[in-house]
Amino acid sequence: MYRSLTSLSFRVCRHNRGTLTSQRLPPKLRRASLPPHQPRSSSWHCHTRWYNSQVLAALASSTESLPGMAAKMLLGRGDAYEGFIVSADDLPTSPEEFHSQLEHSLQDWTTSGKKGIWITVPAAKSQLIPIAVKHGFDFHHAERSHVMLTRWLPTSENTLPPNASHQVGIGAFVMNSKGEVLVVQERFGPLKGSGVWKMPTGLVLAGEDITEAAEREVLEETGLEATFEAILAIRQSHKAAFGKSDMFFAVALKPVDDTQPLVAQATEVDGVKWMPLEDFASNPFSATKPLYNKLIQQCVAYANGTYKGMKASVMNSGRGDRVELLMHGSESPKL
Repeated sequence: MYRSLTSLSFRVCRHNRGTLTSQRLPPKLRRASLPPHQPRSSSWHCHTRWYNSQVLAALASSTESLPGMAAKMLLGRGDAYEGFIVSADDLPTSPEEFHSQLEHSLQDWTTSGKKGIWITVPAAKSQLIPIAVKHGFDFHHAERSHVMLTRWLPTSENTLPPNASHQVGIGAFVMNSKGEVLVVQERFGPLKGSGVWKMPTGLVLAGEDITEAAEREVLEETGLEATFEAILAIRQSHKAAFGKSDMFFAVALKPVDDTQPLVAQATEVDGVKWMPLEDFASNPFSATKPLYNKLIQQCVAYANGTYKGMKASVMNSGRGDRVELLMHGSESPKL
């Protein structure tokens, strides 16, 4: 790489010792100026070496590449933590080309002091994964469409954030105007065939608020449209599905129309009905389990008006137009 830079700078110097105008260089390098004109002498080679140092310095701080060099490097962008995120769209399809570009890039990233390297490999280019692994990349996570690989370049402790540690679920406490609670029986899962009636539950989808997930799950499992009112309890557990931790939110909702007919979701639910609050509270399944018994008590207290739970507000985060969900106490603090 440096040999090609030297020959290029010498040709430019010979034809134009003034302001560099060669279109073969990126704009940042085209603006570089050479020392004042001097006769060709022993100092000529000093000027060439001086210009070479300017080329290398500018190239090190530029996101552009000289013609021919771009083909040897993986494209992408630096992140806010002195790392580099490789562009998935610009990955080559050829394993041989990827191998060459990755080797050149690793040399450049190491020399320039980059730390964490992130490569997203689309499923359509999965043939590149073994090559990255052979070059020291680890699996970070996988989705339906891609695999994320990372490598920590410094000899210091790896501080890259790990994959997501939790899955998030909801349970919906819905009560109608008659004081009855909406309950379902599972078609599949650990409670299948047990005869246990429970609140509708489900997982929160990526990009979905807790409040939205609760409303969606109730509609899907029971056919009832309901709106969010409060968060009643939060349960955390570990060693759940796939070895991840688990967060569960018990959420209170209010029916839009509690005379609406209930329709059980055929693929997940065996039955759906309204159950008297007293029967819901004395369910033998939860009565023998301290944690679930406490959760049910929170629901009953909310139904009786002695507990208000937490509210949820969608608010601007102060980062452009981005909005986020804030869960907070129902009473506004006195300032």
